[in-house]
Amino acid sequence: MTRISSRRYLMGSRGETCKLRIPGICTNDTETVIPAHIRDRHTGRAIKASDLSVTDACWACHEVFDGRNGTLPREDWLYYALRGLQDTLEAREAKGLLIVPKDIEQPSSARPVNPRKPKAERTKLPIGRKLVSRPFKREEVK
Repeated sequence: MTRISSRRYLMGSRGETCKLRIPGICTNDTETVIPAHIRDRHTGRAIKASDLSVTDACWACHEVFDGRNGTLPREDWLYYALRGLQDTLEAREAKGLLIVPKDIEQPSSARPVNPRKPKAERTKLPIGRKLVSRPFKREEVK
């Protein structure tokens, strides 16, 4: 897969709140929020992460997140990266910059109902005979 690049998606950070919200670091200043790329499989060899792998971050959180001004323990970094990514994706979806097909909720009365046969019409199994099931076939993952 190739790296996704979208200037319009990145511009979705304008006016947003910081999604990293690192305690003791975050300034909560919407004027300084920019997209912070999270290291992903595209990162390395002078290649920046995909533009889908961004979180909205204020300048202070971005500096710490990238390791330019202090460092975070790996577990904390992963926590803030995941939380920030999820919040950013939801914000982009709300702005219409990310389209996610949603399921249509149906009222329970509109769902098809498959009632069981009355007890008198059900087929009885002979006593002592095991129920034969279909063989389980495992599909290979390519």
